[in-house]
Amino acid sequence: MVLLKYNRHWEKGFKYPYTRKREIFNELLKHIEERQIVEVVGLRRTGKTTLLFQIINYLLEKGANPFSLCYFTFDEEMSTIDGLLETFSHQTQMDFKNEKVYIFLDEIQKLTDFQNQLKIYYDLYPNLKFFISGSTSLFIKKKTQESLAGRIISFFLPPLNFKEYLHFKEKEEILEKLSVFGQEIEKEFEMFLESQFIETINMKESAARKEYLISVIRKIIFEDIPRNFSVSNPEILWRIVQIVGQNPGITIDYQGLSREIGISNKTLSAYFFYLAESFLMKKIFNFSRNLLTSEKKLKKFYLASPSFSAAISDFIERGKLVENFVISLKDYRFFWRDAYKHEVDFISVEDKKIIPVEVKYKEKVSEKELKNLFIFSKRFKPLKIILLSKILEESRIKLKNIEIDQKPIYFI
Repeated sequence: MVLLKYNRHWEKGFKYPYTRKREIFNELLKHIEERQIVEVVGLRRTGKTTLLFQIINYLLEKGANPFSLCYFTFDEEMSTIDGLLETFSHQTQMDFKNEKVYIFLDEIQKLTDFQNQLKIYYDLYPNLKFFISGSTSLFIKKKTQESLAGRIISFFLPPLNFKEYLHFKEKEEILEKLSVFGQEIEKEFEMFLESQFIETINMKESAARKEYLISVIRKIIFEDIPRNFSVSNPEILWRIVQIVGQNPGITIDYQGLSREIGISNKTLSAYFFYLAESFLMKKIFNFSRNLLTSEKKLKKFYLASPSFSAAISDFIERGKLVENFVISLKDYRFFWRDAYKHEVDFISVEDKKIIPVEVKYKEKVSEKELKNLFIFSKRFKPLKIILLSKILEESRIKLKNIEIDQKPIYFI
């Protein structure tokens, strides 16, 4: 195997042509000289591979020997890290036992037993610095926690946030004068909801954008998931994704849906699990003070991005897409709905602090529309309440005897 085709930076003067960076890039730089393995995981097409190349560019700019930087993707066949490093040493004449070498391993989940192979090299060869990326949650998270505890620092790369979208579109200057560009911000935000991936930003035709996004979904469903899980009928995965995409935030009755689709309740539950572990879907639970009880109660489902929902559905409420956008970036695990169908969109639970979060894609929100926040607050006494709405600057609302922090939906 000729490694040069994966390592263009070995050519004299070569730099990878990726100048615009995700916000996470600077966070990764903080860990370049630490011993720990740096792991970047996330959905397909969010920019994980580009980040690895940008780190290579950074190291080259800092004077690193180009041959001390080795990139490889396990989209290509390679059975062991042993084999890769042997080939690397032979072709570059680099001695990783005595020289500092940076190894970038892309789509690591496709390598069998990668965690134990990495552990050996981490423990025995301190001159090696590993950066790894992957696109399947379970196989990475479970294996790294078991074998690489204390040896790895992990980052999750979500789809673009709105500021990043404007950055890649070269329009970030409109954020400098919010009052002047309010209408343009709103217009760009609504375009962004359907273009949360870098490669879709400059697609002028809606049909081309939808085709691209559907191709990403289908690649996950028909290639990634069957490679990692036992799936007898990927078409059912596709049907589930269509159901959720047409109604972001849908509550699923497993028993009813399993009858409709014609598979067992157990198989349906497993298929939802596979979709979540591939980062394609998000699941949140109905909140209870007893969090274990929450996981046995009602569940809501969203696709990983509102852009996916827009691509596979002819009609979706704009408010639903905005709700989907929030969960695409925030790690909320709960919503709240009581027996009387009072509902709050998301519940944040951090260090036992409960924060209800309501999403209203409008500028003026009536007292009646805040009723559910009030009911939740009376029952659970949260220290903070958040309303995300179509405003440009933060404000505070007083509702009876509670205060609500109103924040711009654009900048979560």
